[in-house]
Amino acid sequence: MLVLQNIVQALDIIYNPSVTNEARIKAQEYCDSIKDHLSSPIYGRYLAHIENNQSLILRHFGLHLLENAIKFKWNDRIYNNDDKQQIKQAIIELVERGTLDILTEQSFIKEKVAKLFAEIAKKEWPSRWNDMDKLLHRLYSESPTRQEIVLFICRYLAEEMEVRDSLQCVFVSSNILRIQYPDGLKKENRREDSGNVIIMSGDDPNNEGWLIRWTRSLEQIVGEWQNQKQLINPNPQLILIQEKLAIAILNTLAATLDWILTKSIVESNTVFILCNCLLIDCHGIRMEAIECLAKIFLRNFQTAEDRAIVFQPLFEGECMDLLYNAYIKIQPVGKEVEVLLENDEYTFLKGFAEAITALGVRHICFKNISVMPKQFPKYLELIYIISKHPSNVITSISLEFWQAAMKNNFISRIIKEQESVLIMLLELLAERLSILFRPSEFTETPTSFYMDLDFDSDNDCRIFGQALRSTKIIEIIKSLSVLRPIEVFRWIVNRIQITFNVRPNVESLDINGVVKLDSGFYIKFDAEMILMESIVIGLGRLIKNLDYNDINSEDREQIISGMNNLLQMLLEINYEDVLMIHRYLTALEAFEGILQIDSRLLLQVLQKIFTFVTFCPPGHNISANPLLPLPIKRLRFGAVTTLIKFGVAMPDILINIYSDINSYINEIIDKDKHLVTGREKSCLLEFLLSIVYFSNISLEQKKPLFDSIVNPVINNFQKKPAIKSIQGFLDNTGFSSLAKMVNETKQKANVYNLAFEEERISKSKRTITWFLTTILNWLKRTTDYSSKEGNNTIVTEASKLWRQYIPSILNITLDLIRVLHQVWNIETWREFPVELHSIISFSNEDKAKIIGVPQKSTMIDSQRSFDEIIDSLRKWLSSIRIDCYYVLGRLPLLGSNFYTALPNVNELVAQSLFENVEWINNIHWKYLLNILNYHYYH
Repeated sequence: MLVLQNIVQALDIIYNPSVTNEARIKAQEYCDSIKDHLSSPIYGRYLAHIENNQSLILRHFGLHLLENAIKFKWNDRIYNNDDKQQIKQAIIELVERGTLDILTEQSFIKEKVAKLFAEIAKKEWPSRWNDMDKLLHRLYSESPTRQEIVLFICRYLAEEMEVRDSLQCVFVSSNILRIQYPDGLKKENRREDSGNVIIMSGDDPNNEGWLIRWTRSLEQIVGEWQNQKQLINPNPQLILIQEKLAIAILNTLAATLDWILTKSIVESNTVFILCNCLLIDCHGIRMEAIECLAKIFLRNFQTAEDRAIVFQPLFEGECMDLLYNAYIKIQPVGKEVEVLLENDEYTFLKGFAEAITALGVRHICFKNISVMPKQFPKYLELIYIISKHPSNVITSISLEFWQAAMKNNFISRIIKEQESVLIMLLELLAERLSILFRPSEFTETPTSFYMDLDFDSDNDCRIFGQALRSTKIIEIIKSLSVLRPIEVFRWIVNRIQITFNVRPNVESLDINGVVKLDSGFYIKFDAEMILMESIVIGLGRLIKNLDYNDINSEDREQIISGMNNLLQMLLEINYEDVLMIHRYLTALEAFEGILQIDSRLLLQVLQKIFTFVTFCPPGHNISANPLLPLPIKRLRFGAVTTLIKFGVAMPDILINIYSDINSYINEIIDKDKHLVTGREKSCLLEFLLSIVYFSNISLEQKKPLFDSIVNPVINNFQKKPAIKSIQGFLDNTGFSSLAKMVNETKQKANVYNLAFEEERISKSKRTITWFLTTILNWLKRTTDYSSKEGNNTIVTEASKLWRQYIPSILNITLDLIRVLHQVWNIETWREFPVELHSIISFSNEDKAKIIGVPQKSTMIDSQRSFDEIIDSLRKWLSSIRIDCYYVLGRLPLLGSNFYTALPNVNELVAQSLFENVEWINNIHWKYLLNILNYHYYH
């Protein structure tokens, strides 16, 4: 008793907030030491048992002592068989009469008692405890309190993989076991400590098994619960007991249904009983019931027969109607005012959607399906109304079924045969596209209500919407378009004509009169354009596939003619708003596949895109002010990148009009006309290079065209002042003159009028930057190209075009790298004013890359402060250094052309890279090794 008194005192100290930490530590050490006592299970049993009237803290500690003995000492020969028997009996006593009743006892006490029983069962049953099942059966029938603890025990056992084989023979009925194990006994060596585990038909040849026992209890309890609810004066305590037991049964079933013998699920009528539970007006019961159904729906069945018999109540019986009614009960359809769900109800609905989707994906759209289930129309109706739910999260879940259906030949054929279903689904997806994002104008809608529930911020909501759109909605639309191409095309043409003619209202414009990206108008406009693009791309893929069996030549020609009419309609549209123009440009890209088949409108498309390349605000001059407004800058760059995409996608068509394209591009990149920026010029040349490089003309025909693009760029750079020495680099990039200017103006209290000097430096910087980025982009384009079937030979052969230029590019790059490494030599800056020394410290860009965040410039004034100029130079040095490494890393991807371009090329590269190795700091090493290792080994 002294030990028990000491335990009580120690626990009082531990949980007393007013004692010192030292006293608490000593008390904790004492309690920990009790665990090592041989008599700790005796103390544990005394403290835990309700008959001794101990506090919850003491009871829990007592259970902890028992757990420690069972989990960590059972197999260490600390206890002999008699000791183990006494411990087991102590646990049985706790289960039988050691707890308070079901409504009074704390859940953590009941759970711990059940877990202790399960721990012993894992070690002793069935080989050394063959009457455990009879004991549990007796306890289950005694009282609700014992029934609940037995359910906890069974749940814990069901969660243990190592005893599941043995559990089959008590969870499953004898009838099913005889079918499953016709040879009677089966032995399996499961654990070294418990010998052979016996899998058998059970001692009782008429044993109904726990699964039938649970489902019968569940059906009975739920019925009694409903009856109580209907009484004028219901018994609240009895209702609470019934809820607790029903939820405990469902929790135990959930731990069992994903592995128990399939035939036992059928025999126990589990699916029907669970579907009925979904109609109960109790969140806890509904929630656990849908979890149980999800466990069944997510199962993989070994045979088609198993799948058929388990889902017979759903696919051939009335259970599909029960599921439909369960949805309608919680989310009524067709109401004038949408019923909005919160908290528990919405949580249930998400679980319901996941379960119904899993049913369709796994057990309707399975690979070898050949017969349409009788209740498939009802399932389609259910999954359709789930997909229409205003919550984007609910819709996202359900769209997984439609994705699977489109990939399944049998199911997609069934959907194809029902034109109305297909058009209804397109309408649903079109509507969803328009409500994926929250508009800037405040509007309280059902969708925005669920956005607030599902996401912590508008950014999270936007990211989710973008992913849903790109990975699910667009792909489903493309798939639907090929099922009934003529009908779908007619549908989209009638719809999109309305969109072409819309114009923004005043509320949709920003202070500059440009449509706001997050305005309700633009969101809907964008949604309709995405809808059209998805269908156009889907149909484009269909008509390009000449082996596609589901389209005849007449339909194919009809679609091509219709596509040309739609494209002509699009080309005749002229928007004034720059954001709408940019969106219009993206729509033109969608017709790439059609233009490859029928190029009659290609020249008009190119002319339209070229108008966007040189688009400028009225009166704006690129020479006088190269800083374009950001929306216009994005539009122009979007136009040139679209041209590049066309060049890569249809080089053999464009090569036929190459001379016209080349003449026009040379005209607009003429530096005296000031029509394009340096970046845009680089991209336009990349467009020309892509046509030549990837076309199917001979190498002899390609070479003069390729040379006319690449040769002037390299020759012009080589004519610039030499950069082979550090002094030459500093002089010709303006650093030396900047130092002189700083020295001359020091007396002006560090306020420098450097606008003119900054512009001179910028010109030098732009020359180097433009050359490096242009060459790098061209190398990326010609080495990253994902070759289409049959084009590998073309690309490999075309790589020879680079051969004569590799020595020049390599020498220029290595010269720059050598010089840039010397820039970080402290001696280089000894003669420079100290105000410039910070140029070789970490740039903001370097710091941003180290911590993995983007670095954006905040400099907007044309005449910036001295510190800002220094930061700009620092950033520029960092940028061109990395570009040099990337260029060097790309050259070996040209294959043997690189290794034979110069004698001893490997030695030359190594010497240039490591000549100034003492000045390469860790950040240099990181970029250099990462880039070169990647490209040399890929």
